[in-house]
Amino acid sequence: MKFSAILGSLAIYGIQVHAIPTDSDFQAIQPIEASSPIPNSLEARDNSCCVVLKNPANKLSKSIPSGTGVIRWYVLGNTDGCVVLVDRNGNSCSGWTLLPVNCDNFAQPLTVGIGSASDCSGH
Repeated sequence: MKFSAILGSLAIYGIQVHAIPTDSDFQAIQPIEASSPIPNSLEARDNSCCVVLKNPANKLSKSIPSGTGVIRWYVLGNTDGCVVLVDRNGNSCSGWTLLPVNCDNFAQPLTVGIGSASDCSGH
C-alpha cells in the first residue's frame, strides 16, 4: 500500500515538473503590472489604494483595501475626530468617492485624494 502511494506521488510530481514552462513560453506567464498613463496618479498596489489627506501643515495617508462599500478612515485614530468616508467601487482606485467629515480642526485648505503608492509606503 505504501509503495503504491509513493509511486502515485512520484507520478504526480512528474506531471508537475512537466508543467513548468519552457523559455519559449516564459513571457506568457509574466505578471502584468497595472500603471496609470499619468505619473503619480491613481495606483492600485497590493490590492489597496493610498488615500491622502493634505493641508498646509500635514500630509497623512492610509492604505485602504480594494473592494466595494464604504470604509471609515479615522485620521487621528479616534472616532470623535476627523474621519474620511471612502466609498470604494471595486478593484480600481479610480471612481472612489472621498468625503472628509468633522475635520474642521485641521488647517485649511484641506484636500483629500488618491495618492501614489509611495505616499503610503511604510503604512
